[in-house]
Amino acid sequence: MKFNDFTILYVEDDIDTQELIESILQAYFKEVFVASDGEEGLSIYKKKNPDIVLSDISMPKMDGLEMSEAIQKIDPQQLIALFTAFNEPKYLDKAGELGIDTYIMKPLDEKQFFNSLSFLAITLETKGA
Repeated sequence: MKFNDFTILYVEDDIDTQELIESILQAYFKEVFVASDGEEGLSIYKKKNPDIVLSDISMPKMDGLEMSEAIQKIDPQQLIALFTAFNEPKYLDKAGELGIDTYIMKPLDEKQFFNSLSFLAITLETKGA
């Protein structure tokens, strides 16, 4: 599926993972913005206003949940996906409280990854983005 009408902010502190996923996203999205931690992600979000936010949870300075919460204060309708190895109940519960749109588990499972992104793209299309 092509997502070339949409922009995405990808926030990941692990450089190897960041480079791999960024190259995948660049093949599909109109524009990909990349940040290495939640503070940088929030700053880029404010400047670029991407259609989708895709973030790791565990990062220095500001984690993905804190960043997601800050983004939702700016735009409660922002589509956010978490891409993480954390599946402990406390993270899932917090993601649920925040209304995170989808939770993608690491390591990368391409089918789950693209199914989740397709869900977000369909959501955007129905919202008339």
